[in-house]
Amino acid sequence: MKRLFKNKWGITLLEGVIALGLLSLVAAASFGVLLSVSRKSARPDLQEEMLWAIERASEGLQLYNGYTASDIASWPNELRGLCGPDVTDADPLEVGRTHDIECMLPAICDPSNSSFSYQVANENFTNTIWSNLTSQMGEMVQNPVDYQQRMNVSFDIKCNGFTL
Repeated sequence: MKRLFKNKWGITLLEGVIALGLLSLVAAASFGVLLSVSRKSARPDLQEEMLWAIERASEGLQLYNGYTASDIASWPNELRGLCGPDVTDADPLEVGRTHDIECMLPAICDPSNSSFSYQVANENFTNTIWSNLTSQMGEMVQNPVDYQQRMNVSFDIKCNGFTL
């Protein structure tokens, strides 16, 4: 009977546990590398989606250019603000206030870890330009069309922890 078991090849239980442990370490390391690579490769898609959301919001804000808050108040609720009738904004171009437009976040963004807003600021572009021009050309320059007040809109978008 001793001869029968002496010639058998096999592994002991301890050897099997050690092999399984080494295999699990290699698998965990490989999974970590694959996960890191997939996150880095998904970032350009995320940035593209975020840029597209900003472009859509910017185009939507152009609708309100030239209108006052009282003009917009007479509009139907669907047209007051970028987020539709559920989130109306009395004056989407109100200066100095942070306007929340999370409804325009791309579908790829997790709402619990993402935000989207914009702020409007007035800027005066023409005072120095027109004063220099009138001093150089004298009376030839009439009062220019009133381009003195322009709005600067800055967007703040954060999607899945990435900020653009």
